[in-house]
Amino acid sequence: MRSRRRTSKAPFGWISALFFHALMAVFVLTTGEMINETRDAQGIEFEPTSVALAATQEKMGQMFAELVPANADRRAFWASQVDREVRALNLVSARGYLLAAPYMLDRQDAAAVLAASNTETRGRIDDRLLSAAKLFLPDDVRARYERAVAPRVRTVPLAEYAEPAKEDVPVDDEAATEDFELIPASMTMEETDGLPEAQGPVDNEFFVLGSARDLAFQSAGWIRGDRTDVFALSLSGLGLIAREGLLEDVTLDRDFFQGASLLKSAIRANRLEPDFEELLRDRLERAMPEETLRTNLDAAFSSNANLMIETDPIFEAFANSVDIERLRPFMQDLTRISALAEDRSGSAALTLIAIVSSHRDLKRAELISLAGGDRSVTLAEQYGPEALDAATTIMDWTLRLILLIMAMVGLLGMMLWTGFATLAASTNNKKKRLF
Repeated sequence: MRSRRRTSKAPFGWISALFFHALMAVFVLTTGEMINETRDAQGIEFEPTSVALAATQEKMGQMFAELVPANADRRAFWASQVDREVRALNLVSARGYLLAAPYMLDRQDAAAVLAASNTETRGRIDDRLLSAAKLFLPDDVRARYERAVAPRVRTVPLAEYAEPAKEDVPVDDEAATEDFELIPASMTMEETDGLPEAQGPVDNEFFVLGSARDLAFQSAGWIRGDRTDVFALSLSGLGLIAREGLLEDVTLDRDFFQGASLLKSAIRANRLEPDFEELLRDRLERAMPEETLRTNLDAAFSSNANLMIETDPIFEAFANSVDIERLRPFMQDLTRISALAEDRSGSAALTLIAIVSSHRDLKRAELISLAGGDRSVTLAEQYGPEALDAATTIMDWTLRLILLIMAMVGLLGMMLWTGFATLAASTNNKKKRLF
């Protein structure tokens, strides 16, 4: 009789175990599918899509609102922040506060600012918002701001930049009526801010990469054993050979040169986070190995004693040291870095790059820069690296993703039910055996 009872109870145990393990296998497969679907729904992390830009703008607005003390007069506090930045001649940050007016002011003032900005239909949204926000500043602060942003005309003695006229160059009447601006070749990136974009095939801010003669002197010093920052040297050489078209199968645009220029400026100003600088150095080292570059430069100098004048062999040595495939990730980094300098001064761009410590941070910095404009610089000054938390990635909740989540919840419930049922059956069997 006892053996018959044991035989009757045995199927329940192995059937429950088999059912539980089957549910677990299906649960694991469903989890894998949900992870893949989530990755597809989320897209590339911090990709600057229209939805992500809008969500990031809203998050940045919340961070601006949190800057206002709880019991403070919101308009007075906002105006004092603008006035402080204007007095410090930090006009980018002052514009950031003006653009953040709808978030920092109370509801009535914020609605009035938005209404005033919507009365004008022409121009960019930020420009209209800037004009509307200035109306809510005290008269003295607004006047101080207007004087600070007013264009300054610098008189340059004619003899300083005048060149003798060339009689063999014909000048037509139309060209004579145009206005031309003379820009010294030694002008730095910061000094060219605000100038028209059409200054030739290579913008003036790219002068920070140096000239061919500078590259020759620095390369010669490195070969002689002088103390040299190989990363900065390699970056200058990369930019110059790219400008000369010596990189095969690579299409370069303005973003590449602007990113390289900003990166070298950050190195000079010591504004890079050590971790981020190490990442960039490692990527450039893989694309342009230091030992390979040194060998090629040493061979170039050994074969020609006039290399301080003849720069072509030096350019060729740099070009032969580049691994194009390994260079592409570094080029993507330069493109993202260039977004930090878009439509703003070099010093403002350095404020943004200074809070980046990883490639993920670089993506977030690019997103807040595109979403907030000058607001991003103001947030970076006030929050530091925490300003990057405003970057938001939006997930696309597809029907398949919702169904997979429901399936996972159902499978988990069935597994728990099977486990409790087996435990209850085992407990009952033990009680019956005792009696």
